[in-house]
Amino acid sequence: MSSIINVPALIFVICFRLTCCCLGAETAPTPDTDRLAHWIAGQQCLTPGLSSYGALKQGSAPAATGPDGKPYCCINPYFADLGILGLLQARTPDCTRVANRWIGWYLSHLTPQSAPEGVPCDHFCRSDGEGETNCIKPSDPLLCRHTDATDSAAATFFSVLWAAHQAGLPDSALASPDQKQRVETLAAVLLKLQQSDGLCWAKAGYRVKFLEDNSEVFAGLRDLADLERDVFHDSNHASLYRQAAERVQRGIFRELRDPQARLFFVAQFENDQRTPTNLDQWYPDTQAQLWPLLFGVADAQDFTTRAAIAAVNQHWNGRLKPDWASAPGQVNEGWLEAGDACAMLLGGETQKVRTFFHAAKQLKFRNSDDFAAPWTIADAGWLLQISVRLAASGNAP
Repeated sequence: MSSIINVPALIFVICFRLTCCCLGAETAPTPDTDRLAHWIAGQQCLTPGLSSYGALKQGSAPAATGPDGKPYCCINPYFADLGILGLLQARTPDCTRVANRWIGWYLSHLTPQSAPEGVPCDHFCRSDGEGETNCIKPSDPLLCRHTDATDSAAATFFSVLWAAHQAGLPDSALASPDQKQRVETLAAVLLKLQQSDGLCWAKAGYRVKFLEDNSEVFAGLRDLADLERDVFHDSNHASLYRQAAERVQRGIFRELRDPQARLFFVAQFENDQRTPTNLDQWYPDTQAQLWPLLFGVADAQDFTTRAAIAAVNQHWNGRLKPDWASAPGQVNEGWLEAGDACAMLLGGETQKVRTFFHAAKQLKFRNSDDFAAPWTIADAGWLLQISVRLAASGNAP
């Protein structure tokens, strides 16, 4: 499998990352990018002295009613990472300041109470940032010390750190001995989930190796290796994380590629069973097919990538299933799935993604203050990246 990590693939990854970095600097803001960036930044808690300072709410809508009878919003670290990545890769005004506050919140919550599984679990606070807690309803496992996936929540944070460095956040904000120790402690949590085949369990108590998660892990470990090299100036740790990333990439191609279907398996279970992809189901089956491209595991010319793009276009085209581009609200119960559209753009589906973005605006941009539910900060982050990329290529809808 030495051909998996070859020079052309590495060149693609480098160019992909440099393209993300340059877009914001070279492209004038548009009303769409301004609106999305303003909304993401507006979800940040900014009251000094509160434990929620720097956190980003998952969305404007309350997630639950607290024991005090007041509505509480959710702080989901994974979604927040994706929103922040949108700001950083689009080079929006104040993106590094917003990111720096988020980084501070994340690192300060790497405690046994706030991160019982090694990464910050979901937290909750009122709309003004008051009353932060990680358990809003003890009887509900989704509302009390809940972590959906340890691997993703750690890996995407490493990508935030690297993107913040590339966007111009001073090294002094990242490279203190205390910051380095916390980051490496978090990395140790992730590496403990990595198995002999290179793939990571979703979390210690949930032994499933997901394609989506491991694609994010590959990108996160690769970014962490670069952070160690360029910011922490630690070649030993840089090599450690680079090799771990390469093991993830090899594991995805060896264990999660389905040669008969010419697609990817969605997951591998503890008993090594892998369920064939069901393209009639968008999440997780269809969606997962595009994650290796989205996070740089496979390039746009990889044969499985091309087959996956073709399969999505042929199956979700308005005949067998709703058209992913023109009717995104019908694909997955109203969720936009903008990450997949961003992957399609990387795969060369520019005109379809223009259609998607226009449809998304019709569906979600309904008033001046908010976006129509269901909607999260991750949706805004992906749409922001799509908007900037389309504008940079002269294809703004």
